[in-house]
Amino acid sequence: MFTSCKKDVLDANFTTNISATSPQIDVNDAPINDAYRSNTLAPYSQTFDVDLSNPDTQDYLNKLKEISLSDVRLQFSGLAGLAANTTDTDFTVTIDDQITFSFNDFKYSEVANGQDFMLNDNQKVAEIAEILLNRKKITVKVEGFIPDTATYHFFVKFLAKAKIKAEAL
Repeated sequence: MFTSCKKDVLDANFTTNISATSPQIDVNDAPINDAYRSNTLAPYSQTFDVDLSNPDTQDYLNKLKEISLSDVRLQFSGLAGLAANTTDTDFTVTIDDQITFSFNDFKYSEVANGQDFMLNDNQKVAEIAEILLNRKKITVKVEGFIPDTATYHFFVKFLAKAKIKAEAL
């Protein structure tokens, strides 16, 4: 009589990329006195969702057992006019209003040149993975300041590699 079965053999294990891009972030759309602009930083804030559902995961969303994340990062894009700007500034990323990453003293010229901002805190990344496992999405909020010298428009992209374990179909 057969009395034991190793269920893990029947699990599906795979890796997929997850990503989402914010709506366009607009800074300084309203006209501001040029003398005022030259000495200040303008705030920006944008919230967007990162959904776990993609062609790789779609059939497994209700059968997920484990998720681990690696190579979690942010990329800024569409930053026209900032390449010459060397102002030091900061920004923060908050996941689901509870997990915060801070980036300090970077130059917008680095962002314009395509620098990735890695989310390297392993404990926080594990917490993000747990939220994805339970909710199937996360909410990302990016906020910071940009030199108040012109009108700017840009996007922020969240990227990660996800290793997933799910019940087999």
